[in-house]
Amino acid sequence: MSSATKSTDPCLDRESYLIATLDDEIRADQLCHELLRRCYLYLVEAHELPAEETSRLCYGVSYFLCEYLIPEFRISPFDLTAVQVRRFAGHWYIIRNMEPNLAELTSILEGILAFAAFCRERDLMSAEQVATIEGACAELDFYRDRIDSFWAIEKEGYDAWQAVCPLKD
Repeated sequence: MSSATKSTDPCLDRESYLIATLDDEIRADQLCHELLRRCYLYLVEAHELPAEETSRLCYGVSYFLCEYLIPEFRISPFDLTAVQVRRFAGHWYIIRNMEPNLAELTSILEGILAFAAFCRERDLMSAEQVATIEGACAELDFYRDRIDSFWAIEKEGYDAWQAVCPLKD
């Protein structure tokens, strides 16, 4: 299915994730949960991952999509870019969690990668798009430094910290 093709399945239809109102956001969130259920089944069946591992991956991408991408930026899961991943991992995750840590963040990023591969297999994301997402997910040293430098902020240092990886342009 090309990106211009309209699916009869609302869960796989890009237009179902267009968000202009709160009702649209609620619909997109509900569809996203169904999409993640399908991703879970795909990982268990096609890749024969253990249920515990699959749950961990899907929990991570669910957090990313349903707490960050859809409500904060009103972006379709299929329009995900490396920039959003980097902003999430290098800024949003850090300021929104009581104890941001690389182990938890790595788990979320692994979930994003599994989801991107699931979408790629269904032609919901391009190979180039997935490759750039993979690149952003691999920047673990950068994210470790961002977490460490966040904890080291003193006095008026937040603005300088934020400027390195701002949430918006």
